Amino acid sequence: MRFALLWLLRLSVLLVLAACAAPALPPTHAGCRVQRRTDLKLTVARDFLLVPVTLDRARALLVVDTGAETSTITPEAVARLKLRRDGGHATLVGVAGALQSETVRLQWLDLGGIVWPEPSLSVGALPPFPGAEPPVAGLLGADLLARYDVELDIPSRRMALYSVTGCGQYPPAGETDALPLSRTGSGLVFVSAMVDGQPVRALLDTGARTTLLSRRTAARLGVSGDMLTDDPTRSGVGIGLADVTVHRHRFNEVRLGSVVARRMVVDVVDLHLPGVDMLLGMDFLASHQVWISYATGRLFLR
Repeated sequence: MRFALLWLLRLSVLLVLAACAAPALPPTHAGCRVQRRTDLKLTVARDFLLVPVTLDRARALLVVDTGAETSTITPEAVARLKLRRDGGHATLVGVAGALQSETVRLQWLDLGGIVWPEPSLSVGALPPFPGAEPPVAGLLGADLLARYDVELDIPSRRMALYSVTGCGQYPPAGETDALPLSRTGSGLVFVSAMVDGQPVRALLDTGARTTLLSRRTAARLGVSGDMLTDDPTRSGVGIGLADVTVHRHRFNEVRLGSVVARRMVVDVVDLHLPGVDMLLGMDFLASHQVWISYATGRLFLR
């Protein structure tokens, strides 16, 4: 199992719509059913999306992370909830490399009335969230999110999950980009983006605070090592809280469908994720309404 994470820069799902503002999705044919399963309030802290959950009988917050293959719980939450390791193991792969993790099993996880019995969660560290109440206990990954369509509207601080059956294609109301998604077996979703007119394979990653581009892809786009040396740099923290050097390079244009960010600063890193050119993060997504249709393989963006 893989989950890409750069804890200070990313913590890899998307964006949310208030019930009153959510675009209606009328069925396109009689067999198409779209059922809202839950509507949740989001908290945004340090540019991470936090959603309220109940773990066994304890209230907690989880980071919403479409870029994580597996949901994760912190060692502190394991101790607080008195959870026992269940003998399982997971491989967590991020920008700084791979890390082996033990797993624990809850009695149940309740997300706004959606209850998962006996989920197995990886154990992994998160950066501190001082003052968060209830405490941040881990992250909600694609292993659970990909069972639904996910609708996000960060400015409205809302997130909704939908059950979708029998639908081919169904565009939300209003002016909306409908972009094809490719999906891995573990639920990670990829979209074709354009950086300075060149196509890149981007992982849609709501757990990433900033957009990350691999050094290999930057070189293909004409960004030399000398150019990166001249860029501002900073340190981030990768999987296992390892230090990662980040070069902040300004590109002329980052485009996803008709959505364009001009003169955008992108973090260039040694990205140890096979087949991933870019992590498309919250700095690009935060001002848009986004519907990730895991059921139909499409991304609706406006």
